[in-house]
Amino acid sequence: MQTPHNMETIKTADRIRLDIKGMSCASCVTGVEKALARVEGVSEVSVNLATNQAEIVCDDDLISYESLIQAVDDAGFEAALPESGRKNGAAHRLKIKGMSCASCVAGVEKAIAKVPGTGDVSVNLATSEARFTRDGADTEAVIQAIEAAGFEAEIIRNDSVAELSASKTDQSFRRRFLIALPLALLVSVMDMGPMFIHSWHEAIHPILFEWNLAQLVLTGFIMFYAGRQFFTGAWKAIRRKSADMNVLVAVGTGAAFLFSGYATFFGREGALVEPMDVYFDTAAVIIALILLGRWMEERARDKSRDALGGLLKLTPPRAHRIDAQGEPVTITLDQVRTGDELLVKAFEQVPVDGEILSGTPSLDESMMTGESVPADKQPGDAVTGGTRNTAQSFRMKAIAVGKETALARLIEAVRRAQGSKPPIQRLVDKLSAVFVPVVIVIALITLLGWMFVEGNPAKAVVNMVAVLIIACPCALGLATPTGIMVGSGRAAEKGILIKDAVTLEEARKADVILLDKTGTLTTGEMQLTGIHTLSDFSEKELLHLAGSVEQESDHPIAQAVVRYTKSKEIKLSRAEQTETQAGTGIRGLVEGKQVQIGSVALLNETGNDAAIRTLISDWQEAGRTVLVVLIDGTIAGLLSISDEPREDAAAFVEQLKALDILPVMVTGDQEKTARYVAGKLGMEQVRFGVKPDEKAEVVKYYQQQGKHVAMVGDGINDAAALVQADLGIALSSGTDLAVSSADITIAGASLAKVVEAITLSRNVLRIIRQNLFWAFVYNSVGIPLAAFGILSPMFAALAMALSSVSVVSNSLRIRKL
Repeated sequence: MQTPHNMETIKTADRIRLDIKGMSCASCVTGVEKALARVEGVSEVSVNLATNQAEIVCDDDLISYESLIQAVDDAGFEAALPESGRKNGAAHRLKIKGMSCASCVAGVEKAIAKVPGTGDVSVNLATSEARFTRDGADTEAVIQAIEAAGFEAEIIRNDSVAELSASKTDQSFRRRFLIALPLALLVSVMDMGPMFIHSWHEAIHPILFEWNLAQLVLTGFIMFYAGRQFFTGAWKAIRRKSADMNVLVAVGTGAAFLFSGYATFFGREGALVEPMDVYFDTAAVIIALILLGRWMEERARDKSRDALGGLLKLTPPRAHRIDAQGEPVTITLDQVRTGDELLVKAFEQVPVDGEILSGTPSLDESMMTGESVPADKQPGDAVTGGTRNTAQSFRMKAIAVGKETALARLIEAVRRAQGSKPPIQRLVDKLSAVFVPVVIVIALITLLGWMFVEGNPAKAVVNMVAVLIIACPCALGLATPTGIMVGSGRAAEKGILIKDAVTLEEARKADVILLDKTGTLTTGEMQLTGIHTLSDFSEKELLHLAGSVEQESDHPIAQAVVRYTKSKEIKLSRAEQTETQAGTGIRGLVEGKQVQIGSVALLNETGNDAAIRTLISDWQEAGRTVLVVLIDGTIAGLLSISDEPREDAAAFVEQLKALDILPVMVTGDQEKTARYVAGKLGMEQVRFGVKPDEKAEVVKYYQQQGKHVAMVGDGINDAAALVQADLGIALSSGTDLAVSSADITIAGASLAKVVEAITLSRNVLRIIRQNLFWAFVYNSVGIPLAAFGILSPMFAALAMALSSVSVVSNSLRIRKL
């Protein structure tokens, strides 16, 4: 069986998904299942009408995605790989070794971009990762391109243990620093001792050559053993016709070393270069200090990865599956399959997403929702992989495994956010691309200038070295990604899922926030609180007919009617020909009667009665939502629904105002009801009677006024508005984080976290600006000081090392803000 070169084959036992279009009933499901089952090598097929997806298990390595898609097409339907499951075009990740500054980042990005079939390349210095999409490109070809550019690359496995290991600090910096430090101190004593101790000067003078030669050997060992990565890195950069921090360090220390070597072998008393004009200590101490700085920087960067590391640790390595005899058998996590019955013991972590079969555990969901109080669960409740069982053991059914779990999606979302680049970083990248060449030019001008002014080659070389060493592209390269990494990680710890770095940067600009009323500003726990019958219908008959139609809807108001009806032990009938009318209600046929339930807008179609209008007005002024029930075109009665404001809603509105953000209620409810709730919450602006498909127009209205609009909703009825808004924020219940239309998803539906997300965005951008400001100031001030001979090379090395550490340390402050 031939497979086209641009279509990947499916690995044995791969469980893949296809999006299916065109299905409308159970017969369609059967047709798709049969079509896929006929493909040779397919061992298992499951098609879901609700999700419009097919799940396929293959036992033949030669099956291609194209053959599966073609089989579905031949059956009369359309199939495509879902975004989360695409191999070609999906995001791929590589661990990159050898990067030290922004110039290295640019070099890796260029190398990947040159490989045919790659796109959307993004390299992050803080995480040492490269992300890219590929359409037909071979990952090995990408790795070879990176290695040809002078770096190392390896595929990151989707394995928590492996990833945690890969993210640990490179201990080679610590080891090499501890080797370089005592030797550098020894060289410094040998070089500067004779300057301060007269007896040393007299004793050493007869053996000056041997004394200098010993310094040369020690310094050479420090440079080319402890600091060899700077020189190998510089050589690789030069080979790829680039320049980075390694080039600056190698040229700077190399110049000091070579000049000192020349003075040792060819220097003469009274000549332009004398034997005492050696600066081995400069080269040795620079290497030691830079190694110290890199070690400290790596340790600080490790702390910035803590949030993602914490999420990775939530994934347990094993699970307990119940076998055919009803006994628990311990298996590895990757052996868990959908439908397996699992045992979760007390104080263990839930292995995958699922549903409780038996037991009443209490689960710590803090790492997913930010809530510290454990959640009590009952049989039938959903549980999330990674949460911790703090009470009794229980049994569960696995529903989502592997990459489909909420935790896996959360980890991938955090990883994607940390690896993305905000607009401000793209400007920094452009500046960094020319930074090192400009510094080298300044260093050469410094060398020639001092030679021309003083005619002192020793001083000229020293000042040139100081210029090369003081310049720090690392601080520029780390200023933004460390802030993004810490910020997105901190957000995840709070149960705030941020889509990408652009969102994290743009959220701070929100000055108008549109809020849905039902379920956002109110509890969403609707209660039927008033019944008024008209015509010849009794209360029981009215509830029976209305409840029978409303049970076909999942709207909170409809469910309130159904709950109340069932609480009165009124049996419901099956409704036929049901039709939902956006913004007005629902209609259907019950026992031969045409029943319609909707808003007071229905009264405009059936006439106006003063008594009815008065009752409606009274209910609305009390904050109730009024439903009109029509039976065969005649008003049969009125129902009132109450939904109290959330306890935290008023404080939330005040917090928004304190941030100079205008809160606006947007609701499909009637004016009086909407204004009643808005008044209780202290909101001045209300947009009422807005249908779900009209909310996006409200967003556009404020955008046309020059406002930066945020929209807060549930991600279902508000999807179009969330997409239209400059910032879409979805309140997600519990640990469900799959709200694709939102820029920010709030787990646990907490309003306070909306404020936290915006505040976090402002703090992150403030920290990033501080980082960039100090990085630019440091270089703008430090380079001239070095060029004019005010700053020695050793102090330059110390300042250069501390600049990167200070940037990362400043970013870590985000965790405490």
